[in-house]
Amino acid sequence: MPFRKPVSTMGGLNFWSNVQQNEHFVMQKHKTGLWPYKFRILMRATSKEIANANDLETIQYDWRFLETNAVPRIDESGFLEITKVETIVEDLIIKTISNKMPF
Repeated sequence: MPFRKPVSTMGGLNFWSNVQQNEHFVMQKHKTGLWPYKFRILMRATSKEIANANDLETIQYDWRFLETNAVPRIDESGFLEITKVETIVEDLIIKTISNKMPF
C-alpha cells in the first residue's frame, strides 16, 4: 500500500475531482492524467495526502483499510491519551530527580 507521511496538497487542487468522500477522508482523481498517480486520498481535517494509487481498485482497497483502521473510534482508548502521557512524564521526572539527589 502506498501509505506515507501526510504531504501538503498546496497548489494543483484545480486538477483534482472528488470521487468519494466522508467525514474523515476525500478520494480524488486527477483530471488530466499528467501526474505520477491517478488517485489520491486526503485527510479531511488537514487536507494532507495520505495514500495514492494508479488504479481504482487499489485506491478503494486503501479507502476501506483507512476506514477500518485509521478512523477515530470513540469506544476505544487511544495509545497516547493525555492522562497517560502526563502520568508517564511525571514518573520519569520523579525518577530522574530521585536518582540525582545526593542523599
